[in-house]
Amino acid sequence: MLGFVEDEQEQRVVGIPDIEIKLFEDMKFLSEEDVILRLKDKQLVGEDKVYSELELEKIEDALIAMPEVKTAQAYTYLSGKWKIEMSLRQPIARIFNIDGSSCYLDKSGKLMPLSDNYTAHVITVDGNINETDYLKSVDDIINNDSLITIEILDDLYEISNYVCSDEFLSAQFTHIHINEYNEFELIPRVGDQRIMFGKAKYIAGKFKKLEHFYNEGLSRAGWEMYDTINVMYKNQVVCSKRN
Repeated sequence: MLGFVEDEQEQRVVGIPDIEIKLFEDMKFLSEEDVILRLKDKQLVGEDKVYSELELEKIEDALIAMPEVKTAQAYTYLSGKWKIEMSLRQPIARIFNIDGSSCYLDKSGKLMPLSDNYTAHVITVDGNINETDYLKSVDDIINNDSLITIEILDDLYEISNYVCSDEFLSAQFTHIHINEYNEFELIPRVGDQRIMFGKAKYIAGKFKKLEHFYNEGLSRAGWEMYDTINVMYKNQVVCSKRN
């Protein structure tokens, strides 16, 4: 009897899975329809698939390999139905490369391509940068002494992630420019000042100085008084007045 039940289960048509996609805010880079189409292309799902043909491990590997996907799990129910749960990656910055291409840097320090479904409203980056290797990650750079001295991506990640994680800063800054000296310049949302941030060192201290200056200095002098604000020097904020 048990053998008959198991055989019947193995031959049961399971069809297309239920899909649950967990998003950060409304960043839907991938739709349920996209997932099904990509898995169909690999012949991993289909309307006539039976239980015995499901290769859950291969399905999870295929999902994780998708550049938009952070985590994925596929499992079946005793009823014969099956489900896919997945979460998508969270971009913190969009990079505009020297060669004209563009990509995102995500919360885990990895590059990800743009999406046809959604454009993330994150801080933008341009200047002396050309990141096109999607296999590269910030962790790889940090743990490699020869890379950390020549790469800019890890520094960009530190600054972008700090801005993204702070409500005041993320509302204040919209753009980062990397100049010819590999120094960072920030462009605020309000006003057209240039914030000379310098290298990605003492990040918290520099932003603390800048926030204090915004609250105490610019509120008195006015947003249009200065064209350049320099926070590179210890215990100082150096400004140049607008001509």
